[in-house]
Amino acid sequence: MAKMLLHVCCGPCASACVPCLKDEGHDVTLLFANSNIDTREEFEKRLGEAKKLATADGVEIVALPHDHADWLRSVAAGYEHEPEQGERCMRCFRYNLAQAAEYARVNGFDQFTTSLTVSPHKVSAMIFSAAADAEEAATGVRNNPPHSPVAPRFIPYDFKRHGGYDFSVKRAVELGLYRQSYCGCEFSKARWNLHHRPETESTNLDARDGRHRDVFTADFQTAGRGRLDHAWSSPPGTNLLMSVVLAVDGLAPEQVATLPLVAGLAVARALTGLRERGDGEKVAHRLRGRVAVKWPNDVLVDGRKIAGILCERHGDNVIVGIGVNVRQREWPAELEGRATSVLEATGLSVKTVRVRNAVLGELGKWYGIWREKGFAAVYPELAALDALNGRFLSVRQTDDDDAPLRGVSKGVLEDGSIDVGGVRIYAGEAHVEVVS
Repeated sequence: MAKMLLHVCCGPCASACVPCLKDEGHDVTLLFANSNIDTREEFEKRLGEAKKLATADGVEIVALPHDHADWLRSVAAGYEHEPEQGERCMRCFRYNLAQAAEYARVNGFDQFTTSLTVSPHKVSAMIFSAAADAEEAATGVRNNPPHSPVAPRFIPYDFKRHGGYDFSVKRAVELGLYRQSYCGCEFSKARWNLHHRPETESTNLDARDGRHRDVFTADFQTAGRGRLDHAWSSPPGTNLLMSVVLAVDGLAPEQVATLPLVAGLAVARALTGLRERGDGEKVAHRLRGRVAVKWPNDVLVDGRKIAGILCERHGDNVIVGIGVNVRQREWPAELEGRATSVLEATGLSVKTVRVRNAVLGELGKWYGIWREKGFAAVYPELAALDALNGRFLSVRQTDDDDAPLRGVSKGVLEDGSIDVGGVRIYAGEAHVEVVS
């Protein structure tokens, strides 16, 4: 009978796992290793529920010390604003499963697995990848084959399959187990709420029914719009089409007017700071030093537009529409030579969800700073990426402006306006002119 260590994220999830493992003939021990939980009180409450389950199912349980301060330093630092299922979650999986793998190795377990895969909110493939990293760290061998003498091996049970989650809900009710309302860390309490449609008229229209931190995405828009009612054309399934609802209640109108620049900064930082392994890191490396923010609402790579922002006030919220060209290769005639995509700029085909997660991570960070401290706190970062400082511009302040203002720009100013020939402009569309 194989000695199996089950990493337990919580009692309700594990309630579906223990019967499954015992039915397969495993000698099961539970390990409660969850320093991601934000408070000692919550940790002890969840541990108590896991102990209830252990008693009901007749298995042993061991708990590792709660060290949330170490988890914050080792996992969350720099990743606080990542969305759920983003890189912070991946780092958390590695942290907790590394503890499980090491405990299994030291204490002579043949195998280990985790109850994390029960949750429909967790991506099993991410968990399996993190567990393989943990297995390699503990044993020196990655993905040990069944015949390998090296122990412990990670066994990739996807417990949510075949009704596992529903079974866990049923058992938790039968056993009277407390079911928590958030994953565990403090950052999961303020999560982005994702809503996706394969096709929609416009994600900005969808977002009109949203609340603060709701995120609306689509693979294709039938009526996408840019600033000044310009059309936003995007082939199906190639680009990031996203609208984010952010609260602006209590803020002065002049501060709210700078939010498009904050969103542009977030997109620029996302593109140059992708932290996921694989192509994400390669994209970030190839784009560094090439990305700029163009007043009032564009992001450029080598002077070509890679992203656009459209902000619309809706009551106490602003709907921040963000379009990022991810894998687009062909362009309308009017955009040839003026637009680019992540694929064109780097030669790499990165997944749209990676770009989405990176943008949401940076947007959460910079929105929080902007909301609390104002645009002045964001301005130095933005000024360093200003695409128009020192350029000769023509600025149309309306769509039918037949007398645009022209002059050399001193760049974006600390109130969000732009200086063109000594004149402050607060709204408009800027074009760089070639001076012969």
